[in-house]
Amino acid sequence: MSTPVPSARAVPIDAEPGVNRRTPHQDDARQRGGRLSQAVRSWFGKEEANDASEPSLFQQIGMFLDAHQLEPTPPHYELVHGYLTKVDRKLVEAVDRAIARLGRLTPETAELILSEVRTDMSAEMLAGLIDKAQSGLTHIAGLARQSGADAKAYGQALETKVADLKGGSPDETIAALVELTGSMIEKTRSAEQQLRDAGKQMNQLRGSLAEARRLAESDQLTGLANRRAFENRLRRAIIQARETAKPLALAFCDIDHFKQINDTHGHDVGDRILKFVAQRLASASGNNCFVARHGGEEFVMLFEGLTADQAYKIVDTVRVDLEERRLVAKQSGEPIGRVSFSAGVAELSEGETGRTMLRAADQALYRAKQQGRNRVELAG
Repeated sequence: MSTPVPSARAVPIDAEPGVNRRTPHQDDARQRGGRLSQAVRSWFGKEEANDASEPSLFQQIGMFLDAHQLEPTPPHYELVHGYLTKVDRKLVEAVDRAIARLGRLTPETAELILSEVRTDMSAEMLAGLIDKAQSGLTHIAGLARQSGADAKAYGQALETKVADLKGGSPDETIAALVELTGSMIEKTRSAEQQLRDAGKQMNQLRGSLAEARRLAESDQLTGLANRRAFENRLRRAIIQARETAKPLALAFCDIDHFKQINDTHGHDVGDRILKFVAQRLASASGNNCFVARHGGEEFVMLFEGLTADQAYKIVDTVRVDLEERRLVAKQSGEPIGRVSFSAGVAELSEGETGRTMLRAADQALYRAKQQGRNRVELAG
């Protein structure tokens, strides 16, 4: 583990608001927690939990909230309900990891987990975009069918008028042909304009869908990719590594004592710390590394074509660079001190999956924490 250097660089961390901020309303909710806890125990039937029968889901939720000293707020209820019913694997894994490290699920960690499993692109918005796309395609298909029907009708009418030339008045037949052709030209022009308009709408919709995908796969605070995008990238990288026989490594990074930073300096400064660390990881990783925020104060780095030893050197270089900086709150000038992170690095081996790689890196990260933090450990 590197030792701090006296000539550390002072880096201002602007304390601008972010999503990690706790609002006055949330502070008031904390003060009401004592009164609400008693109510929720009664509501969820905690006193009846000792009955011989299996506790109901509502009772289990109440017991979980009470055991972890969580207020019975709608977000906490949503989180615990999702955890106990196991409807979201990512949520379950995040809660289990938090409990394993901290001993219980804190309100701050619960808030971070909920912000991660939710997406800025709501299901309603995405469904609306899909409906628009379907409507646009249906409209274009209808135009194509109508144009085909018009062309067929024109062909049949044309055949009839040509046949009339053999026995009818040529002048009348020619006049009818001219009128028929003019009508067909007008219908064709109208269809072309509608197709152009539909094409513009579809291009706009394509842009909206691209933005929806970007929002669904990016972290709002740091601008990095989120866990969903990372897992998709990891799956593709593993397939490519198998096909090309090239190495693949990943690092699991966790900011040291982040809760203490939040408690001491506030959540707005905590947000700035997250952004700053994200920038350092992204800028030092190079083109062969994909960096994402995995959740809370955790980041993951995927190194394609690099071994674990090579990835270790890159991660440790970032760690040393961060350790040498003395951070200050830009607005108040209050010293924050040095911020560090711990990391675990794992490499893809024969028969291994993305999940086992992450588990190996997480275990290495846990050893780094146990051995004093501010260090990088190799898996294995």
